[in-house]
Amino acid sequence: MECSWLLFSTLTLAAILRNAELAAVLHFSVIVSSGEDFNSLGSVPAVDLALKMLQIQSVLPEGYSFAYSMQDSECNQAVSLNAFLSEVLHSNVPKVGLIGCGCSVATEPVALINSNWNIPLISPEPLEGQDSNTGLSPNLFQLFPPGDNFVPAFVTLISHFVWKRVFLITQDENLFISVSSLFSQGLRQSNVLWMENRISRTTNLSSLQNLFGNKADDFRIFYLNMYPNLARNVLCEASKRGLTYPRYAWITNGDYPNEWWKRNVSGTNASCSDDVIANVLDRALAIQLHPMAPLNHTTDVGLTTEQFFSEYKAALSLYQYTYVSALTYDAVWTLALALNASMHLIDTGNDSGCESESGSLVAWENFTYSNSKMGCILKRTLRQIKFYGVSGPVEFNPDGARVYNVETILQYNKGPAGISAECIGYIVDGNLSYSIGHNTTSVYPVIVPPDGTIINITNVFSMWITGIYYLWSSLGVALTVAFGVFNFLFRVRKVIKLTSPNLNYFLLTGVFINFAATYVRLYPDISEHYATIRCSLQNWLNSIGYTLAFGMVLAKMFRTLSDIYLMLMVLGMVGICLILLIIGEAVPSFRPAVALLPDDEAHSDTNEYGVKQSYYVWQCYDSESPLSYTSAIMIIVLPVMLMLNFAFSVAYLNLSALLYNGGIHFVITAFLLLLFVPKMYWLYKDPKGENIFNQISTTTTNSQPTKTGVSTIEQLQREVKQLQTKIKELECEKNGTLIINPGTEDSSNQWGCNNESSSDLVPSSSPESRVQINADTHAGINE
Repeated sequence: MECSWLLFSTLTLAAILRNAELAAVLHFSVIVSSGEDFNSLGSVPAVDLALKMLQIQSVLPEGYSFAYSMQDSECNQAVSLNAFLSEVLHSNVPKVGLIGCGCSVATEPVALINSNWNIPLISPEPLEGQDSNTGLSPNLFQLFPPGDNFVPAFVTLISHFVWKRVFLITQDENLFISVSSLFSQGLRQSNVLWMENRISRTTNLSSLQNLFGNKADDFRIFYLNMYPNLARNVLCEASKRGLTYPRYAWITNGDYPNEWWKRNVSGTNASCSDDVIANVLDRALAIQLHPMAPLNHTTDVGLTTEQFFSEYKAALSLYQYTYVSALTYDAVWTLALALNASMHLIDTGNDSGCESESGSLVAWENFTYSNSKMGCILKRTLRQIKFYGVSGPVEFNPDGARVYNVETILQYNKGPAGISAECIGYIVDGNLSYSIGHNTTSVYPVIVPPDGTIINITNVFSMWITGIYYLWSSLGVALTVAFGVFNFLFRVRKVIKLTSPNLNYFLLTGVFINFAATYVRLYPDISEHYATIRCSLQNWLNSIGYTLAFGMVLAKMFRTLSDIYLMLMVLGMVGICLILLIIGEAVPSFRPAVALLPDDEAHSDTNEYGVKQSYYVWQCYDSESPLSYTSAIMIIVLPVMLMLNFAFSVAYLNLSALLYNGGIHFVITAFLLLLFVPKMYWLYKDPKGENIFNQISTTTTNSQPTKTGVSTIEQLQREVKQLQTKIKELECEKNGTLIINPGTEDSSNQWGCNNESSSDLVPSSSPESRVQINADTHAGINE
């Protein structure tokens, strides 16, 4: 095994801060891990590099130097405890600090007991179940951000892509189970549906066949909550089921080692080749919780991040790369800076906050494990440390957790050279900010993978139905305007006066409103808000339009009244309609509502990505309110509306639109044409209107010759008598006073003249006189 000679052995490497002749050496211990699940042996070169830079930067005061010893915990609790105890019990040199212990399993037991020796434990590795508000030990300081940062970052990531379903695959170990419990709380609070399946490291590859069950269609966003070697086995099984982009999305932990997906790195027995794993991993995302400063950002530790990794990788001849190397480098600097700050307190005798602790302020080369006051002073300075390292800003809260709220989002992309991970953005304060050159389209160029949620599609009116009725309405509006102009220009002609030009304006206005309402009725409902507005507005337009148009027809029943009374009658009906509409809108419970109903014209299916789709439509329905009675007015005016309203309430979107709008358009168009086209024809044939009644009489006479002929003779005889009376009246006005005797049946004795010279009645009984009058009368008639 690589570096096996280091196991259970102590390696002491001295780094002199000033020169080799200085005698005061401060010792600290480094415990790493060579375990199967977590290997941090590669952090040793980072420690050496930190000691080198501390010497160059002269961080410790003159007369002091740093040295360390190393132990291997093998990522095992018992081995880790033995390594720690060997450092503090079986060594004659007191340690002023401890950095480690390689992995969470190995660090936890040491953190619980190290306070008995009054030395701080600075951990660059992630710890299970630790958050920023609860410390595992008062002497524990975590350079790796606490675990409670991960779940908010994960929720931010899935919320950014509007994913509402997540499938968690969790390794059955405490580190990952504790993260799983945080997931359950965070996802529930964010209204995200999640499902979890747990597997152990000893799970057979054949058992993974049932890992996804039948949920691969319902859940399409997978998170690998496990160590990288087991993650590769899961991806191998996923490749067999075709769970790849763009139909599926994978999210992993960004703190896995470099090229962890390769068989020789992960050490798994999965049969899948690296190229097959790369196909599944392509376009996968990773949340990197451990902090990292921008590559060229100026730091307080002597190197930029880019310079650190350049020198670190050059020193990896005997070790394997580990992602905690930058954190380990900053851990050494953290301990050195805290010791330096504590020396100033010791020199000034400032033990503020540690007065009650046993022991005394002494030089660090005289420190013993029983001196609680010195341990308290060092913890105090550690909590006050602030500097910018290669892993970013370093600062601790009172519980020893690092104050850091920036998570890095990586994406795996498959190229000609294989899979590579690239930073695409950062999560800062609950928001995903893309790095330069990246956006949602670049991350997912084909489509953002669906989460498996059934897609509810809200259907809108068919384009051909909308186009036909929009065209019909446009022509109707133009026709209405043309008829309005015609009515105004020829309002004094007899043929127009037959139906009252003033009342025609009401009809034309109502028809115009009904045609224009089509644009509202067929407006696409993109949300409940717009659907509610459309339903309310179409109620107003339909009600007012029909009341104006057909209210005029009702008013014609009272044609003996003058136009002013008829117009007031129509306006009264419109006023009643408006009152009902206003009441309906003013009372919330009376307002028209909408419902999202399944569209019976469309059936559920799946899209090209295999996601189920259901179709719905927004439908209006009336409440029991005065507003609903406006529809009753239309039904009274036009009974066919009863059938159309029934059709409109059915969840057949296009069929109801076809029937409803078709009925309205047919009725108002036919009514408009029947009213005005004959008028235009008659006006064309008889511009002055002189023969319009003769045409009617002639038509009637031709259709009924015998009966109508007798009636016409009797009518003419009565008109002759009336004309005779009128002629005599005119003569009497000239010569005398007309005297009428209504009691005489003979027409020759019904009237006479009273001359100015005589007050006696002078009857006109002379046959000659009667003959002459009759002749004149007939002459007048003939004329």
